[in-house]
Amino acid sequence: MTASDKDTVDRDMNALDALFVEAVNDASTQPSESFMARVVTDALARQSMPKIAPPSLWVQITAMVGGWQGMGGLVAATCAGFWIGINPPEGLPTQLETFLGSETSVSLLEDGIEDTGIFGFGWDMEEG
Repeated sequence: MTASDKDTVDRDMNALDALFVEAVNDASTQPSESFMARVVTDALARQSMPKIAPPSLWVQITAMVGGWQGMGGLVAATCAGFWIGINPPEGLPTQLETFLGSETSVSLLEDGIEDTGIFGFGWDMEEG
């Protein structure tokens, strides 16, 4: 491209820019307010409204217990109850036996079987 070609292109671009500025500023080329109002009304009439999905069961339960803070409390209480059930404090069996008036025991293994592999975590059962 030679210098004279570049000048021609620049003049053409400047003329094109001037035409665009003139078109933007010309009031006869702008749409009327009533036309724009009709366009917006038609667009809103054809636009579907978003459907809100109902909350899931899990979200409802979480909201009932106080959100994630309440769920954290329930998890902590469940873990504590599980641990107390597996490894009760020293005084608890005596108090329970006193309340019931008899001794209760549960044997998971047949009598005479000593399987120490099950009780490797200190979750042992003592016969009274």
